[in-house]
Amino acid sequence: MLPATVEGEGRAEPGPSHLDIAQQTPSTSSVLVLEIENEMLRKENDKLKKELEKQKQTFSFSQISSHPDRVNCYTGLPDAATVFFLEALLSKFDLQYHFDWNVQIMPLIDQLLLTLMKLRLNCGVLDLSTRFNCSRATVTNIFITITSALYDILYVGMMENNIPSRFKNQTSLPDCFRPFPNCRIVLDCTEVAVSSTERLDTQSHLYSHYKGRTTLKTLIGVAPNGVITFVSDLYGGSTSDKAITADCRVLQQLEPGDMVMADKGFTIHDILPADVSLNIPTFLVNGHFTMEEVNHNRIIASARIHVERSIQHLKTFHILAYIPYQYKKHANKILKVCVCLTNLQKPILREIA
Repeated sequence: MLPATVEGEGRAEPGPSHLDIAQQTPSTSSVLVLEIENEMLRKENDKLKKELEKQKQTFSFSQISSHPDRVNCYTGLPDAATVFFLEALLSKFDLQYHFDWNVQIMPLIDQLLLTLMKLRLNCGVLDLSTRFNCSRATVTNIFITITSALYDILYVGMMENNIPSRFKNQTSLPDCFRPFPNCRIVLDCTEVAVSSTERLDTQSHLYSHYKGRTTLKTLIGVAPNGVITFVSDLYGGSTSDKAITADCRVLQQLEPGDMVMADKGFTIHDILPADVSLNIPTFLVNGHFTMEEVNHNRIIASARIHVERSIQHLKTFHILAYIPYQYKKHANKILKVCVCLTNLQKPILREIA
């Protein structure tokens, strides 16, 4: 029989427990957990690298904003300040996206850039989806949405039914219009190519014998200082200049004492409002012009160059060279937005002077 021990004296120290051993030696399960965590971190790192690489490849306005020549090339606008001005207008507008789902993967400034690139360069949908790292549906959603918003802001809100009076025109009358101080507007038509249709009756309505293909046609009105102040809806390419002028309600905006200048194809004397005059080149009679007629035609030609140059500027938005089939029903808005953007370019008077 072992002798009793006094409490607190002679007690043997306990040996290491199984728990202590487990704490000192990593178990297989702990190693496995570490390996899993390491693999998760590796995958997360790879994912972040890929996302960073995508961001490097994405085209954005920040890449061109400090280069006015690049801004003009891609957008048709003179500088970054003009683009930021449009962005500010859009930011205050309640955007209603075309496909009923909002685009959140792209900043508004880049959505505007994408739209302007489509209007200016007529880039393909696949091209834009590659540049901006988004789906083709997203490109279409952005383009139609931003174009519609710009139409409401710039055309409906600022330009529609707002032709400047002849008195306002006189405050910025160029020298070549001094012989025509009462000129309110210079008219001319231009055509836009569109995809052909399978219906022969519609093809006949759209076919332009002048262009030799199916087109849409619009009436453009330009103030003496070169600013586009009127644009009609688009009509079939076979529609006459006179028929468009009579139908588009431009004449209803004219007042007694106004003078309209146009090309000789605009034989619209009989549809002008009362006390509104028409000034067009003289028609050739008896095989030759008189000296007075030659001088008259020369003066008109030097003045009409404004409308011709304005239309040339408008056509630098290359979507008007050919409107794709999927955007044909939006053609009127596309045209009128391009007109408004043309008026934001540098004035043509500087080039003509």
